[in-house]
Amino acid sequence: MKFLKPTLLGLSVTIALGLSACATNNNSAANQSSQATQTQSSPLTYVRTVEGIEEYTLENGLKVLLYPDPSQPKTLVNVTYRVGSVHEYYGETGMAHLLEHMLFKGSTNYKSIDKEFKKRGMGKNASTWLDRTNYFETFDANEDSLEWAIGMEADRMVNATFTEEDLKSEMTVVRNEMERGENSPFRMLMGRMASTAFLWHNYGNSTIGARSDVENFPFQRLRKFYKKHYRPDNAVLTIAGRFDKDKTMALVEQKFGTLAKPETPIEPLYTVEPTQDGERSVNIRRVGDLPIVGLSYHTPSGLHPEHAALSILADVLGDGTRGRLQKALVEKGIATSASNFIFELKDSSQFLFFVEGDKESDLAKIETELLAIVENLKSQPITQEEIDLTKAKLARQSEQAMRNVTGVGMALSEYIAKGDYRHAFYLRDLVAEVSLEQVQAAAEKYLIQSNRTTGRFIPTEKPVRAEIPAAPDLTEVLKDYKGKEVAAAGEVYDNTVANIKKRLVKSEWPEGTKVNVYPKELRGEQVIISMHFPSGTAETLANKGIAIGFVGSMVKQGNANYSKEQIASKLDQLKSSISISTSLGATNVSISTDKANLDATVKLLGELMAAPTFPEKELEVLKRGAIAGIEQQRNDPGAVAGNSFRKALSNYPKGHPKAFMSLDDKIAAINELTVDEIASLYNSHTNINNGHISIVGDVDAEQVSNKLHAQLSSFVNDTPYEHIKISMKQAGGLVVSTETPDKANSQLYVINPITMNNRHEDYLALKIANTIFGGDSFSSRIGARIRVKEGYSYTVASGLQVNTLDQQGMYYALAISAPENMPGVIAAYKEEVAKVVADGFTETELDEAVKGFVSSRNRSWASDATIASILLGTSKKNEDLAIYDQQIADVQKLTVADINTAFNKYIGALDINIFKAGDFAKVAETK
Repeated sequence: MKFLKPTLLGLSVTIALGLSACATNNNSAANQSSQATQTQSSPLTYVRTVEGIEEYTLENGLKVLLYPDPSQPKTLVNVTYRVGSVHEYYGETGMAHLLEHMLFKGSTNYKSIDKEFKKRGMGKNASTWLDRTNYFETFDANEDSLEWAIGMEADRMVNATFTEEDLKSEMTVVRNEMERGENSPFRMLMGRMASTAFLWHNYGNSTIGARSDVENFPFQRLRKFYKKHYRPDNAVLTIAGRFDKDKTMALVEQKFGTLAKPETPIEPLYTVEPTQDGERSVNIRRVGDLPIVGLSYHTPSGLHPEHAALSILADVLGDGTRGRLQKALVEKGIATSASNFIFELKDSSQFLFFVEGDKESDLAKIETELLAIVENLKSQPITQEEIDLTKAKLARQSEQAMRNVTGVGMALSEYIAKGDYRHAFYLRDLVAEVSLEQVQAAAEKYLIQSNRTTGRFIPTEKPVRAEIPAAPDLTEVLKDYKGKEVAAAGEVYDNTVANIKKRLVKSEWPEGTKVNVYPKELRGEQVIISMHFPSGTAETLANKGIAIGFVGSMVKQGNANYSKEQIASKLDQLKSSISISTSLGATNVSISTDKANLDATVKLLGELMAAPTFPEKELEVLKRGAIAGIEQQRNDPGAVAGNSFRKALSNYPKGHPKAFMSLDDKIAAINELTVDEIASLYNSHTNINNGHISIVGDVDAEQVSNKLHAQLSSFVNDTPYEHIKISMKQAGGLVVSTETPDKANSQLYVINPITMNNRHEDYLALKIANTIFGGDSFSSRIGARIRVKEGYSYTVASGLQVNTLDQQGMYYALAISAPENMPGVIAAYKEEVAKVVADGFTETELDEAVKGFVSSRNRSWASDATIASILLGTSKKNEDLAIYDQQIADVQKLTVADINTAFNKYIGALDINIFKAGDFAKVAETK
């Protein structure tokens, strides 16, 4: 549901953590540990069940949510703490976020959690936001990993052992994360707007914190912050997916039930932001490419009943297809993009608008036109049709989201932060009941001049002010709330090779398309369809590399039977999604629907593809957006470094559809695009002669194949198909450095072509070798050196880009850092390569990498959407699914000698190509 996916743009800091090297315990940590535990565990007490979520409590105050779904062979463990940047005192900004980093340094009984994450193939992450911090693990369902995750989370809740040395070593990583955010004009503008809109409340502070605070607050103050906020009565444990309920409850009681409830109560926050008494302004003057105008309005707490009306209003204005901003600003050419969203926060919220222009835009005109939409809703009132369309869309999103139990379990963190997980469902129900009058009243009450933060201040003789009401008492609001019926559960049938092959039904259409159907009951009666229709050659697509990418996007922009708005509304009514995209050599279609709406959705697909009209005005909108995206690349270090390696290594002749194009050439090609060219490409390069379709869901294989064929059988032509091969120059020793002035962060790419595909005899050995060397930003060889030990980089990794159809592939490594640290990053990378060449990998590293490979495979196969993709891939490659079991068997046979040989041959022997971009000239000036 949409309300289970709050927008955490800009100011939120979501950190994928798994830091290596556990800290040793110190006396203060040990003393806190002994004070935090008790010898006798307490039992879980049942509280209630809401829409399949069972709520329990422990005597120490910990709330526990169990959300079982045995049809999904994966498990989520998520601990949400009600502490975020809003709880930081003066001089402590960034402390909640930095503490999040510290909790991956280990605890008394779980010292090397990064190695355990890797060995168990766990997906792990953590994030800090204004009102909360959460830590979570996802893994293929097994009792051993579940017990470890529950025990580890309980131990680091009170026994984290991070030291002052750990804090110092992490500083450069956090600084690099700050520098990364400073490269984004959007993030910088939103941060400045927040600090201007809030005079006193900590919602005005960025979660990442002030550099001076992060670099200077005393270590013991951080330990005190940890002890104060990390406690069972300030946390909620959520376990979702497949697990044995009785055993899991016993584990929770055993691990968390022994933690004592602190004697001192949780300190309530009491700062209330005063009513804004006039419009405020903020201007940022920095190097950049495109102008942005932003507006921010104070609105009530996400708990207040009016928030439901404001949520409807946000979609009415901001929907990317039907919204007023899109229609009045983007489609008329005044702006290249326009969006709005609400931060749904506990104390009060923000209603935000952002509009981006192009290089020639008149910023004053954009602002004037935006204000005319936002603050003129009294004379241009919301309509009942807009309300109905939005409700249908949100209802579809809600129902689709509920099919993913572990996703819901994660998203509940935002509602836990506001006070109660049940508010997610309660707000959904409120939205469904919102009236036109309520939406109109909310718009006129809060979207007013004196409540606005923009780029200008104008005194007003008689200001009109928006009084922000207090949040309601959730205990009273939710006392009788029951929730809706639980979504239909899927069957318990694991996605193994043997199980899939037992049910897999294959067929072939007369035209050549191969159909693969895997009948299985999915949660919410979901049906997933993936289609791939190859067409074209390097010759038929010559000079069409840009144009072909627009074709698929235009199919849903208008039709002989429906406008693009009607298409969006029809899909909302069907509670379904249809995606159509085109790339060099293929048209790709994906459908997510349910059993009840399958036939109607397939019929709609046929209608969409049979008669697209390719409206010229919609093409102009897409062109402006694409050009704006290209313009943003001119000064972004990541994009600049990426374009430099593509230019240097591209081995295609001019006019070839994969040939390198400069940014200016891309813009020129986009400007020259016409509707006639798009229509011609669609008609000539859309066919089912060589197609592949995969379907997963509770369907009759023959019937669903026949229904799809009835809609698509007319797409037959004589356009040939031949795979367009990768071609990179066999270059080595290149060093390309590009200046990006006034950018605090710099980007490094190491890129070299290699002779390799994923059926090569050395592929698996090389894949495992690279996993150990650079597959993880924390526990890999280069991660442990460049991020953890040296603290140069927030992001560092290496990898392989290979496929089945090409003999040539690519090895890459990447890192970001402050420009002054880039020489150290490159030197450290080279030293780590040399160490592997000289000494090789160890048996322990191999064992952990193999276990991680198997566990990661199991976890990914728990996703039915992944299975649809795998079935499509095996069909395209004419492979038997058994190849995946064989791959695991082959990986488990690898020896240290195998992976050392592969590394030395394909990575260690490389004369590396270095491509970097950053403000290196500024560094040179300061020396």
